[in-house]
Amino acid sequence: MKTSLLLPANPLHKAFIAALLGIASLGLTPLSVNPALARVYVYELPDGSKLITDIKYRKKGYRLKTSYDTKPYRSGKTASAPYYANPIKSQYDALIVNLALKYDLEPSFIKAMIHVESAFDRYAISRAGAMGLMQLMPATAANYQLNQDQFNPYRNVEAGIQHVKDLMNRYGSDKELSLAAYNAGEGAVSKYRGVPPYDETEDYIKKVLRLYAMYKKEL
Repeated sequence: MKTSLLLPANPLHKAFIAALLGIASLGLTPLSVNPALARVYVYELPDGSKLITDIKYRKKGYRLKTSYDTKPYRSGKTASAPYYANPIKSQYDALIVNLALKYDLEPSFIKAMIHVESAFDRYAISRAGAMGLMQLMPATAANYQLNQDQFNPYRNVEAGIQHVKDLMNRYGSDKELSLAAYNAGEGAVSKYRGVPPYDETEDYIKKVLRLYAMYKKEL
């Protein structure tokens, strides 16, 4: 199945979010859940909007901005995900944009988190038992009605984004505190009244924010 995602000229404007999500009513599945996806094309349309698709168009007014090969699904589960210091063109890009905008979050921030959490490996499992693209612990996943199929990209990312949204609301949109709570738990943030002095958490925040700055130039 060929899939596409249309982004308006100003995708972060709230007025466009409903239209973006209306793609589902057209019978299109999220671009990122297609396991056979191998190449993504990004076109700029005459009205300034962008089309992210796995279809190669030769239509008047469709200006090809970029194209890239996507990172394929891993065939088996891993104990931990490797860390890549540079941005990755992922097959989940359209899915991330779609769901981040649904919850009024920056796609570049969510993509940076997924990059560090799982390196875009939908089957990643941490030693502590966190699973999927957004590395959700079973209890956290259950809070967002994700009780089964934690490795489903759409459901895992949506549950993770809902958790991030709640954290951002709790900490007044403070990204560092939200990331600290995501990594170490809200209890640790409360205990230390800020970012807990854990090497892992401090390193996690630095990596995410560094990649966030990079992804802001792309998404």
